[in-house]
Amino acid sequence: MRHPVFHGVPLTFVSIRRRPRQRSVRALKRPVLSWVVSYQSTTNHAEALAWSNEILGVASAAAFFLAPSRFVRCERTDDSLSLSLSDGDGTGVLFGPRPPLDPHWSLCLVSGATFGERLGDLVKYDEWDFYTRASEPSSGGSSVEVLHDDDTVARLLRTHAPHSAVWPGDTEIIDWFGRRDATDRLVCVGALVRWESGWHVLSSVATVIDTRGQGHALALVRGVVHAASERDVAWLGLGVAHDNTSAQRVYVRTGFTLRSSFTNYHRPSLA
Repeated sequence: MRHPVFHGVPLTFVSIRRRPRQRSVRALKRPVLSWVVSYQSTTNHAEALAWSNEILGVASAAAFFLAPSRFVRCERTDDSLSLSLSDGDGTGVLFGPRPPLDPHWSLCLVSGATFGERLGDLVKYDEWDFYTRASEPSSGGSSVEVLHDDDTVARLLRTHAPHSAVWPGDTEIIDWFGRRDATDRLVCVGALVRWESGWHVLSSVATVIDTRGQGHALALVRGVVHAASERDVAWLGLGVAHDNTSAQRVYVRTGFTLRSSFTNYHRPSLA
């Protein structure tokens, strides 16, 4: 069998067994990086979440990705974690310095990647950051309103943020929120979304171009955090492009903490 090569480092087939802690945990003969590591595997969703909390802390990006309907397998070392999801032809999400790798993934999201432009047959195509914060009541909650006119939201997104992640009509959206300026013009929107994993994210925050830099996004994010708290949402997450430093400053100012910096890899045929 040909050994796949990850950024010039050949993979070896390593299997160092530990006594399973549960019946769902087993040692598999899978390709991992050429360093020799001891690792475990589980197909039990609850155990995968427990491993995520142990290695990465509560409310990590891994927890947000762990939707039971998409979860296939989780593998771990003492300090690293790999998730296999059913998305597409197979997706891997990797955390830590020595995560087990599967050469059959067609898409791979790597937190803190050091592989460079290629990961075996996969090619780098995107970089983005994931932030979280605990939700709590805020005095700024009254600065936003719940929006019910999907056409108005869609028009604003098409004009001012055409690459937004979610759009009116997406089934995971709980509510759209908006902020108006002194003339009652809608100048900023954002969506509170419940992912399949059960975790909530703030998505598609967009500000009218000629009103940017006036604090509207800051006020909207604070308002959505407040609204999430009123809905008994414990944590909020969000993703933002790695080079969108202005948005990152807004999120940090509103209490979000960087949890993972992802590099996405995919097969060129999927581009």
